Amino acid sequence: MSRNDAAAPILILGGSLGRQSATAVLARHIAELFAARGVAHELLGAEAFDLPLYNPDLHDERAPEADALIAAFRRARAFVWCSPAYHRSISGSFKNALDFLELMKHDDPPYLGGRLVGLVSASSGPIAAISAITAMEAIAHALRGYVVPATAPIGPTARAVDVATGRVTEARAALKLTQLVDEMCEALGAVR
Repeated sequence: MSRNDAAAPILILGGSLGRQSATAVLARHIAELFAARGVAHELLGAEAFDLPLYNPDLHDERAPEADALIAAFRRARAFVWCSPAYHRSISGSFKNALDFLELMKHDDPPYLGGRLVGLVSASSGPIAAISAITAMEAIAHALRGYVVPATAPIGPTARAVDVATGRVTEARAALKLTQLVDEMCEALGAVR
């Protein structure tokens, strides 16, 4: 299956290394929204971030520890990135995972190759969540991806997400996620 195949999955990359991750809850909610629409998707959580620090001297051409991550990016037809906002940017573990996409620089087309990217961020405050979205948008553009206009900065997460039950609890947050998924499905021609 090629990434241009309508049956190729949308890769949802989300969560953090924390056991109680609001972004992991948001990523699972997005997966449920795609499933309800009959859209193929794949969810990679914190296990995708359990990588050594990207080092171009060691990982310029090959990084076996990132093989699963790179394979998931190569087979996906679009992406949803879900990052926690730390200090008004994305988490270091999330950024490190994206740094390993440097292994895709010789792909044809390179990196994200013009595929869609939906952006979600979770924070204790709305300004930090928006700042993290802005950081991911810059990275997506640098990696030759197209960002879906309906982004989802979610904050404060204490009101929007119940990590104990794994549910999105705020209607406004759920609406933002639904709008993002609907926009992606429409752009990909996956509306059912």
